[in-house]
Amino acid sequence: MIRRLAVSIVAAALSGGAQAQQWVERSDPLDLGKPPPVWCNAERTACAISRQPYGATGALRVALTVAGTPDCKVRRPRYVFTRRSGERGGDLSRVQEVMGSTCLLDIPMDQIEGTRLLRFSVPMLTQDFVVIELSLEGLDINRLAANRP
Repeated sequence: MIRRLAVSIVAAALSGGAQAQQWVERSDPLDLGKPPPVWCNAERTACAISRQPYGATGALRVALTVAGTPDCKVRRPRYVFTRRSGERGGDLSRVQEVMGSTCLLDIPMDQIEGTRLLRFSVPMLTQDFVVIELSLEGLDINRLAANRP
């Protein structure tokens, strides 16, 4: 499931030009049903792809795609969230899976609610890190897929 999801995200990233944050319709010719859309930044380097179980409130699964080789397994990605009120916070994230140049990680929903911007620092093998931003303005969590086993 995760491999199919990553392939469809990469396909979506290659098919679109640079635009504002947007809903991206995923397509998988092997899937009989239409999968839910994902929320991506303009470059499609960061995408909110699904809701996941995590504690009492759940988590948002994010796919971060970089040019090059990420070092997400050994060094954990950092992120900073900026709330609509201007409040900021940050944390480290445990990576769920690394597939090629994409790191999949979960962010607790209590850090997502009321957040307008996520800024990620993705560790790389060939350099210190790459910074990727994902605006959450306009994101409707309920349009994302729920965890599928």
